[in-house]
Amino acid sequence: MANKSNILLAFLIVAGLLGATACLVQVNYFDNQQGIAHIDYVINVSDDRELVGSSSDIFIGKVIEQDGTSTEPYLQTRFSVEVIETIKGNATGNVIVKQFGGYEYVFVWKYLTLAEDDELLQPGETYLFVTRGDDESGYTFAPTYGNLLIEDQEDHQQKKLRFQKAFAEEIPSRFS
Repeated sequence: MANKSNILLAFLIVAGLLGATACLVQVNYFDNQQGIAHIDYVINVSDDRELVGSSSDIFIGKVIEQDGTSTEPYLQTRFSVEVIETIKGNATGNVIVKQFGGYEYVFVWKYLTLAEDDELLQPGETYLFVTRGDDESGYTFAPTYGNLLIEDQEDHQQKKLRFQKAFAEEIPSRFS
């Protein structure tokens, strides 16, 4: 009887280890799952003048760190951003920038959802932001069009001039 108990115990241990291994493989597999959310805009976001016309603030800022996520009213990731230069609006100092999408957990699996395939902001990188919002609620941008990576000093100047010109020629939004 003791021999049968030992065999049953060994079987249960091996089955448990195999089950745990299968679960770990499954978690790692699902860890790389990614979803893309598509957005319908009420303006032509590819026209800098319309994008600027629907914005409250345009600034160049350096992403300091990710500052959490929220699912209300939709999935968004918050970042702490140091404003370097303001083109439109009143954004100064350190502000919170909210990006549509981010990581969320379903049971033990981690999923990344991106809006319009717009990669999450990267801490340490500098971007030109075209946003709506304020210091209290944070600043939100249109995916892909409202967060332009600044590659170097020349790119900084080109994007700055591009959006200063768009600001001078902005087309005010009927939906603001």
